[in-house]
Amino acid sequence: MISVLFTGSAVVLAVTVALWYLSRGLRARGRTRIARRFPAAEVLLAETLAQSYGQQSRGVTQARGSGALALTSGELFFLLYVPERELHIPLGSVKAVSIVRSHLGKSGGAKLLHVLFTREGSDDAIAWRLPDPDAWKAKIDAMRA
Repeated sequence: MISVLFTGSAVVLAVTVALWYLSRGLRARGRTRIARRFPAAEVLLAETLAQSYGQQSRGVTQARGSGALALTSGELFFLLYVPERELHIPLGSVKAVSIVRSHLGKSGGAKLLHVLFTREGSDDAIAWRLPDPDAWKAKIDAMRA
């Protein structure tokens, strides 16, 4: 019985350490990409482990994905880590910013930053789980005012 508990604990610890190293590497990649794309003074907010709940135009079958999110005076920039893909949302195309509990049928019990925007003449939306979505909403709203 003790050997089973020890083995189980060792496996949990190994998985936890592996995930920590993986997220650390992804976050570093996000910081690097943001730094290459924007001068530091231009980045108003940044989060390198934002969890996307999907882009409306891509449909409900997409999986959640982590990435780097940055707000500048001109745009919201999102780098999805896997599969690697960038999304640029000019602030002038943002129609509404809100806090929601679910997006595309996905919920996780946390507040999500929801951004409704226009892209190529059509409405689109995306939502992210962030450490402080209310601060992001306030900052985006202030930049749009």
